[in-house]
Amino acid sequence: MVCPFCKSQENSAKHGTYIRHSDGKKCQRYRCKACQKTFSETHFGIDYRLRKRYLNQNVFRSLCSGVSQRRLAIILGVQRAVIARRLVRFGMCAQHNLEVYRRGRSKVSRLTFDELETFEHTKCKPITAAIAVEDKTRKVLAISVGKIPAKGPLAKLARKKYGPRPCERHKCLKALFADLADCIGPSGLVKTDQSKAYPPFIRSYLPDWIHEATPGRRGCVVGQGELKEGAWDPLFSLNHTYAMFRDGLKRLARRSWCTTKKIENLTLALYMYAWFHNLYLDSKRRSHLKLVWMH
Repeated sequence: MVCPFCKSQENSAKHGTYIRHSDGKKCQRYRCKACQKTFSETHFGIDYRLRKRYLNQNVFRSLCSGVSQRRLAIILGVQRAVIARRLVRFGMCAQHNLEVYRRGRSKVSRLTFDELETFEHTKCKPITAAIAVEDKTRKVLAISVGKIPAKGPLAKLARKKYGPRPCERHKCLKALFADLADCIGPSGLVKTDQSKAYPPFIRSYLPDWIHEATPGRRGCVVGQGELKEGAWDPLFSLNHTYAMFRDGLKRLARRSWCTTKKIENLTLALYMYAWFHNLYLDSKRRSHLKLVWMH
């Protein structure tokens, strides 16, 4: 058992047990021989120090199914802080699980990526979320979020009201490709739209990959505007996944009054839904959509 305090390995000994009050479970305690501190086996669980553990899986599934935090608190009869606390915990767990998944899976040879735009607090503060999806399987591989300045008619108003806003688009793309390094093969096919910002990154990080750029098309009414009108869409795997993101996370839905207040929480919510999305693709059985720590 690894000590969570000094990170010492194989120096922990059993140190009695205790009965957890919230659910009556018998838990094993340990003492580290190196730092002499004690800890329990529950220290490494997703429900560590959470009292209402019976809510965890219900909260996870509901937040990834288009239910807002406030509405979920009303449905379950709990304080909003109970839901907000679990959102942070679940997002960190999902981010860790996605990292483990990238390191342990086979190399990817077909990849699509693009940027999904949303905002924090107001449309004058836009946010870009670069998301990479494996083609065909539609599994999410990596996510990177950053701030971008307002554009179009809102640009002048945004600068006047909130001042200059940094553009973190290149920073997000660099972080995205750095995360993808664990799971991509030496060569393959990468699909994007015709954005001029993508070719330099692809040449730098994927020099032996074939880049297929697809012209952007008008969005259809259904699918939150992410799905495209017309015939066959070469970027269907990506656009369909983005549409599911907007439908699954209430804060991403268009024409919604549920907005992001902190960009950090938006990042965690994206990771949480990405892991939920991957779990759903792995197994269509509802009982398997449970969030647990991967090691």
